This record gives sequence, C-alpha cells and structure tokens, in this order.
Amino acid sequence: MTSFRSIRGILATLVFTATVVAVVVMPLKAESPAPDVVEIDIIYTSDIHGHIDPQKATFLNPQFPPPMGGGASAATYIKKVRAEAEKAGRGFLMVDSGDLFQGTPVGMHFQGKSVIEWMNSVGYTAAALGNHDFDLGWKITEELVRTARFPLLCANLYTTGTNERVDWVKDMVIVEVAGVKTAIIGMVTEETAKISFAKNIDGLTFRPLHEMLPTKVEEARAQGAQFILFPVHAGLPYKPNLASVYRDMIEQEARGERPTEYEAMELAHYVPGVDIIFAGHSHQGYDQPWEDPVTHTLVVQPYANGSSVGHITVQFDRRLGKMIGYETHHDRGALVTLFEDEFWPDQGIAETIGAQVAVAEEGLDEQIGETRVNLQRGDADRGNLGALVADSIREFTGSNLAIQNTGGVRADIAPGPITKRDCLSVLPFGNTLVEAKVTGEFVRRLFEQKVGRYGPSLFISGATIEYDPTRAEGDRITSLIIGDKPLDPNTEYTVAMNNFLSEGNSGLSLIREVASESFRFTGYTDREALERYVATHSPINPKGESRWVRVSS
Repeated sequence: MTSFRSIRGILATLVFTATVVAVVVMPLKAESPAPDVVEIDIIYTSDIHGHIDPQKATFLNPQFPPPMGGGASAATYIKKVRAEAEKAGRGFLMVDSGDLFQGTPVGMHFQGKSVIEWMNSVGYTAAALGNHDFDLGWKITEELVRTARFPLLCANLYTTGTNERVDWVKDMVIVEVAGVKTAIIGMVTEETAKISFAKNIDGLTFRPLHEMLPTKVEEARAQGAQFILFPVHAGLPYKPNLASVYRDMIEQEARGERPTEYEAMELAHYVPGVDIIFAGHSHQGYDQPWEDPVTHTLVVQPYANGSSVGHITVQFDRRLGKMIGYETHHDRGALVTLFEDEFWPDQGIAETIGAQVAVAEEGLDEQIGETRVNLQRGDADRGNLGALVADSIREFTGSNLAIQNTGGVRADIAPGPITKRDCLSVLPFGNTLVEAKVTGEFVRRLFEQKVGRYGPSLFISGATIEYDPTRAEGDRITSLIIGDKPLDPNTEYTVAMNNFLSEGNSGLSLIREVASESFRFTGYTDREALERYVATHSPINPKGESRWVRVSS
C-alpha cells in the first residue's frame, strides 16, 4: 500500500475522533453511515496504435517471444477487475491517453473504427486524443469521436484564428464514481502542430498544455468536482531515473528557467490541483507511479502498442475531498503485461478482432527475404535498421543521399524470415518518397540542424559525418564525406526523404527553404522501397559501420 503520509495521519485522527463521538452520542443507531473513505479502481492505457490483435512479445525474447492476447486478453482483465470492484463496492474508471489506431493493418484499414469499437465493447470511461489520431485528417478524427460511446477529449483544440474550441470534441467530462464527483480532462501535446502533416490539421490550433490546464482545473472545481484526472498525450521523460530528471527541473526552476513545452512531470509540478496525470506519447512504461514531492500529483504511464494495461486502486476521503493513497496489484507494480496464457482471451472479442484482422492483413505473411542478424532501430549513430531503411530509400530513388527520421522507424526485426508484415511494422505510416535538389552548403546546414548536444537524431545513407557535440550549435560537424569525396558546398546533390520530412517536420525546418520546383514527388511509399531492398539484398547482413562518428576536440 502506498499512501500520502501526512494526509493519512490527519485522516487517522479524524476517523478516531469521529468513532469516539459516534459511540458516545449514537450508541443505538441501527445503520452505519456510508464510509468517508472509498476506493476506486482505475485501469489506464495509452498509445495502443491499433494493437488490439494478438502479438508476440519480441521485446522480451526476439527468438522465442511469448504470445500476448491483445485486446481480447485486455478485455478478460478489465472484466475481472470491474466485477471485483462491483462486488467489493469499489468504484471503477477506465481512461486512455491517445494515439489509438495508427500503426497496424487492423487499425488503419478500418480508419480507426475497429479500435473504437473494441474500446466501446470493454467500456472506457473517457480518452484523450493523441497526435497520431489526426493522421488521416481531422474529419476522420471527428468521425471517430462520433463513433465512440465514451467521450473523446481534447480541451486544447481550437479553431484557428478564433477563441472557440472545436465543437465536435469535448474538453472534459464529469462523472460520479463511488459517490465522488470526478472530472476527467483530456488534452494532446501542442507539438502536434509541428509533427503532423499540415493538411491533416488544417484550421486547427493546439494551445499549450500548461496554459490550458489551470483554467480547466478551475472550471472543474467550480462545477463541484472533487477528484481531477488528466489523461494527456504528453509523456514522462524517456529516462530510467526520474529522480535525476526532477532534480534537473528544480535546478532550472531555481535559475528562473521554465520549459517552452511541458511534459507530464513538468505539468505535475507546475500546475497544482490535479490528482492523477495519465501520461502517454513517449512509449516508456513505468511500473511505479511518479509523485511530485510538492504538489503530490501522481503521474502514471503504461507501455505502448497494447502490450500492457495499468491498474491502480486509489483511496479517496469524501469528507476531506482528497485522494489519500493508492495501491498497486502486481509484483512489478501498476503495469500488467497481457500474456495470453495468463489472461486467456475473451472469446467473443477475439472472434470479432480476428475477423477484422483477416480482412486487413490479406497477403501480409508473404516472405520477401531474410535477415541473419537482429535488425534494431537504435539511435541515429548505432541503429542498423534505421540505416538500412535510409539505404533502401537512397537505392530506390537513385539519390546521392537519403535521410530518415528516427521516430518513423517503429519496430525491430528478429533474425530469420522477413515478411511484408515485418516491413509494415517498421514503416506503418504509409509515407511517400520525395527527392530534393539542394547545394552542398545546404546539406551541411541541414545535418547541423540534427546534431544536438547529445548527438545526432537522423538516420542517413550516402554520407559519413564526424561531429563534436561540445562545439557551438551550427558548427559541430568536423568532416562530411558524400560517397567517397568531401562535401563540395557548391555542388548540387539529390537528397531523398519521406514526405513527412519534406514538409520540415521532425526538427528539419530548413527544408521549408527549398523551392517547390526543386522537389520530385515519386508517388511510391517508403515501405515499397524497404520491401524491394530486402528482396534484392537478402539475406540481410548489415556491416554495422557507423555513419555518425563522434570525435573529441
């Protein structure tokens, strides 16, 4: 049992005093009043990305991955917890923090409706929208909102040029659970405006989380809400040691510095009044909730891709109007991995999902090649799969150079056969390939833009770059070889990329300087390039050479 000790001490005193008074004043009362402290089970998910179908836990064992039951196993666990809560007189809530469907055939083929139908069937209370929920355009997002039998929330989504929230999505919902008036507020990171295709979010503005949240908390309190829950598509840092991240934040605060865009830990610290933040977006699960030492806001975050659900039971004192503690239920803490043999799939839901998968995945198990090594995403300077994707793009287009954003490579490939399904898992977004003609001087500036203090963040093909991250920004590249020759600033080079990067996303704002007539739009997808490369070069056995080489001054 984990609890807030100071509040619990107050509670113990109050309960003891109340008990003594009750014994002295009302010794003959036949019925006891409803208890002041109630319990509420909360199950939470995030970044499902269409993974409602069964899958293999390759992240645990690439060679012999244990099977996971997907949405049908999740349904089994959810039904179990809901029934136990009802029997024990506890409340029950279920929330999600966005990115619902983009990433699998069954999610994309049905334009997200298959995932929404699953969520309807297991009884979500509410969910926030994520940035990828706009990947098919906001009109599809609106259709999903109308399909859902639970509120899809996005309190910071406004119509561009106005002071009006969009009228097809709610900002919050207030429900009563176990006698506690509970507000659920949902938002999506304002980064969505920078990491989405412009046409998909045309006419929409995503207001900053840290500016919107205090107002929404105040509105919820004004409507009588005692318990404030905040599913938000913004995550805890991708770091194993959150305490060190928190110390860095406090040191920055002491220097008078504030972030420009807030992640979940920063929201917990700087915006008081929220009881629990349900984070997402970063795909990093945390077994134990993070509690801000000052505000006592809890932050929880599950892993992505339907591999787990989170589950905590909170204790809420209705008289004090406060959450006074929480409990986790598993050896690791709050997260439950959905192993098929532990949570046998619900038959009815499994059949429904199976029928949808059969339609969406026809032909995907065709083998197109094989790999002799483990192909891993990794970082820009070490990921052999990301480099291979860049190679496939360069070879497909015949360009001098190719670039691939690290966040666009979404899965690893284990040694053995490679199927079309594997290529789809690696590149699920259906991006098309674009070639740009630019000068060598521009190429240098472009690569400089992706070398930060901690190293590069762009997969490349056709170049070898030496860099010193301790040098000043814009002057970190010490050597740049194109093919086997040093970069010539006056020579024209062709650079291939996906259409996501061609719009200046993923931090490559310089690409917006390229004249429109310098682009060639191929119409082919990045996945087609990868499939052809695998078939041509199989068996795959990358040399593993480093294309980004760190040097010291």
